[in-house]
Amino acid sequence: MSSAWSKHRALLAIVAAGVLAMGIASGVVASKLAAPSPNPGAHRLTAAATASAAREPSAAPTPGQWWKPLPTATAAFQPALLVIEKLKVQAPVEVKGLDPHNVMEAPDNPSDAAWYRFSAKPGSGGNAVFSGHRDFGQVGNPAIFWHLDQLVVGDQIDVVSDKRTQISYRVSQAWDYSVGEMPMQQVLATDRNDEVTLITGSGTYLRGGYDHRLVVRAVRAS
Repeated sequence: MSSAWSKHRALLAIVAAGVLAMGIASGVVASKLAAPSPNPGAHRLTAAATASAAREPSAAPTPGQWWKPLPTATAAFQPALLVIEKLKVQAPVEVKGLDPHNVMEAPDNPSDAAWYRFSAKPGSGGNAVFSGHRDFGQVGNPAIFWHLDQLVVGDQIDVVSDKRTQISYRVSQAWDYSVGEMPMQQVLATDRNDEVTLITGSGTYLRGGYDHRLVVRAVRAS
């Protein structure tokens, strides 16, 4: 095992032992995370697939403006834009990591998604992990992943580079974990196929945080 891979595994272990924070700005969602277990409290999506075209981004995407398909990326890249046409999501991507307390940093803005630098880059053959707010400022004030639970198997997720190339993914699975049962080492594992994982808060908002996490996984389609 290489030294770089050993360090990466050690970092994932730190993340898995820490706290995941995401939700709304006025009451940051935080929960202790448990060790991996075989899909506790999970459910699979079973609805039929729906195809959706990726579009060409502008410097400042306009809500409701959609684009022509982009060339497929030929190399791994740091993501610049996350597009989910079904949900009308065009989210600029912030690069995030861990704070001094080993907490996964949440996006700064309700309209942005976060990509975690300790996860894989899209196109690298691993698992690129993103998060986004469900609501922001107050409970029920929709943010970028407000409708994430509407995705079904086969729905398209596009990740766009700053070079105007993209990789398309198709939703394959989703789980709704209670905060005490979320297997972070399994969710964040990078030794997987080329895929993306999206995370947001779900369930009931209690005492400053949501009591569940919605995890959506999609595998590369192009």
